[in-house]
Amino acid sequence: MPSIHTLNARGHLMLDVMQSYFKLSPAQMRKEIMGLHKQAVEVLRQKGIDYGSLRSGLAPVLNRHEAAFIFDSSAFKTSWYGREVFGQVLPLLEPATTQSLLCGDLLGRDQNFIFEVLRESLVLSRPLNFRHGTLLFAVYLNNLSEGTLARMHSSLSLYPAYVGHMPTTFGTRAKTYLSTCLANVGLKVRKQIVLGHEDDRSNSENVNLPGLPFEDAGYRVLSLQESLEGIFLSFKIERPVFPGFEADSNISLNAISEDVLSLRGCAVHIEPAKHGYLLTEKAGKLHKARLDDFSREELEAVIQRKLSSNYIYNMEFLEEHDVMKFSLMIEIERGEGYPTRLAAAFEGVSEIPCSRRVD
Repeated sequence: MPSIHTLNARGHLMLDVMQSYFKLSPAQMRKEIMGLHKQAVEVLRQKGIDYGSLRSGLAPVLNRHEAAFIFDSSAFKTSWYGREVFGQVLPLLEPATTQSLLCGDLLGRDQNFIFEVLRESLVLSRPLNFRHGTLLFAVYLNNLSEGTLARMHSSLSLYPAYVGHMPTTFGTRAKTYLSTCLANVGLKVRKQIVLGHEDDRSNSENVNLPGLPFEDAGYRVLSLQESLEGIFLSFKIERPVFPGFEADSNISLNAISEDVLSLRGCAVHIEPAKHGYLLTEKAGKLHKARLDDFSREELEAVIQRKLSSNYIYNMEFLEEHDVMKFSLMIEIERGEGYPTRLAAAFEGVSEIPCSRRVD
């Protein structure tokens, strides 16, 4: 089976509801997930897109940036301010990049909290006159180069409605908050936009259901049924796994195994040879994270504590070895300056549920 870059059972409820309503066993659930994923891959292939090439737009990428660009909707004369905003954002994107687009108003009952989050994280273009979060509209992008992020902020600063951007490369209260109120728009694949459309519409069609100005900006619109696009082509903003949201990790694991284990209960094991490899070949990253003098057991303990603090991606099952593989982004605080991000790849085996390597 091909690797599944990401599976969205956090914001898309279909799989969770389906499993609960029909009381599906893990084996039945895995069969359903694999069938849906195979269908999504085939539809994309028919539209000229190789699913395997989409990972950088669907999963976290080391050394690339994420940001939310904030606009004051009251500056527009039209209620369809989202279309106006995207008309400014789309021409600024890197033509050759694959990245996800999310958007939404800054929703929430606690307006003091929203204001505090903005005050903590917002890189201002002009003074902010905060009245209510719902008057602020965010466009969220992943897989940004540092140069593109700076260029977009500079260019958008000429636009009267633009307030500033919130850097979300690293974990912050702002990043966690945005993960609760922004919705997936689509996946930009170079000069193409992949969107979702109604499930009763044929996958042979291509429609711009959101009505955003993709064509005006020179993008070719492709679309497939939302039950496929929403599950397999939706980027999830990184955040801790909160109580009540464990289904996302469980269903993701179920995609590659019929033996669904809680990540909290997994034992982490680093083979001695792999530990030696990390100390020599990955010494720079370990030093930056201040882990270079950790013993193998101490490093295992660090990874163990981080194992259930984010979502998993790049899920794969190696049938010939009876091994499931997945990746996790681990963020290590350093006391001062930015945290260090490490991509940890795990192999799950029956004797040791989760293990192996940090890349």
